[in-house]
Amino acid sequence: MPGYRLYKSLVAGATGHVGEALTRQLLLSPLCETVHTLVRRKTGAFKELSAAAKLHQHIADFRNDDCGVEASALDGVDAAFCVLGARSGWSDAADVAAVERDAVINFARLCEARGVPHFSLLSSVWADPKSNFAFGRLQGEALEAVAKMDGFKRVSIFRPSAATGPDGQLESSRGPFLGGLLWRSLPVASQFMHNRYRPMALEEIVLAMRLNVELCDASEKVEKLEYRDMMMIIGKDSDL
Repeated sequence: MPGYRLYKSLVAGATGHVGEALTRQLLLSPLCETVHTLVRRKTGAFKELSAAAKLHQHIADFRNDDCGVEASALDGVDAAFCVLGARSGWSDAADVAAVERDAVINFARLCEARGVPHFSLLSSVWADPKSNFAFGRLQGEALEAVAKMDGFKRVSIFRPSAATGPDGQLESSRGPFLGGLLWRSLPVASQFMHNRYRPMALEEIVLAMRLNVELCDASEKVEKLEYRDMMMIIGKDSDL
């Protein structure tokens, strides 16, 4: 386990459910000195936090190779987090692909080019470039592209099956891309499946992403972290 160290972070997708929860965690962490976010529009969601001064928001356009941001936005960044994802209700295949795959790859390439050492990507256990589901295929293509990038010292790919909110209901917007029946039955069906398919609380996912940067050494350059791995990171291995 590494010693405690201060770090600067960068988040793409900070205005979504997962991204907002992750950004809040980073702002409240005493080890995270600065939080930069790349957003389509600035948000006031964190202004009530005592650590809000640590937040620096940058307007971005993920359709561009440089994401439309100044190079200074990435100066000194130690850890980048990508939690980009299509929103619920999106039906246009091109729009979904632009976010689930193209924007992820553009952001990763930008971070690689600017020398960010550690890149964390929120993917899913369904990600597979050969998947019959559009969502899984797009995420699989993004995951594959990021894993092949040589410029990072460390790549952490988080692969939960789904996120749940405080009420235990599925939080992710990606259900329609998996198939309605499969998605609706997941909470019950997963109890009879391998634990990699168990949904995780949204707050547990983002906690695992933060603690992985702050406390964990990678066993390999590209690490793929599923339910069991994430539960161990947050100290809930007794629940396995």
